Amino acid sequence: MDNGDRKVEGFTLIEILLTLGILLIIATLVFPITLQRAQRSKLESYANQLTIDLYYQQQRSSLKEIPSGINIDSNGYTLFDGESFSTASETQVKTYPANISINSVSLTLGSEILFPAGKFKPSIYGTLVITDGQYSALIYINREGLIGYEIL
Repeated sequence: MDNGDRKVEGFTLIEILLTLGILLIIATLVFPITLQRAQRSKLESYANQLTIDLYYQQQRSSLKEIPSGINIDSNGYTLFDGESFSTASETQVKTYPANISINSVSLTLGSEILFPAGKFKPSIYGTLVITDGQYSALIYINREGLIGYEIL
């Protein structure tokens, strides 16, 4: 078959392989960084949710004059209404995936953060750490009722 005077243009096999090799090298450098940021972001999301739930219980106690609190467990936590977790009238359990855990719980008494009825300030306060094994977040509530978290 004769092409005549037409010139055939295109990429050579070497040019295509070289381009794919460069893209593969870039992907191997960027992928681990992206994966780490996703893991850190997920942990931050769990810390933020626990902080929001602490605010929620604090506001319910203060505005609705209902004693409420949060019971901390190693694989999650439970929101409750009542003077203590053992006498709670209503509970809502929040569990974490297997790779997320709560450790280093340092509260003034036990594993419960309590808000007395009609009060903004907690009767039990302190800190706890959420971790995924690689990243950690410190969540705190002080005696004045200030709640927050920071990624360690």
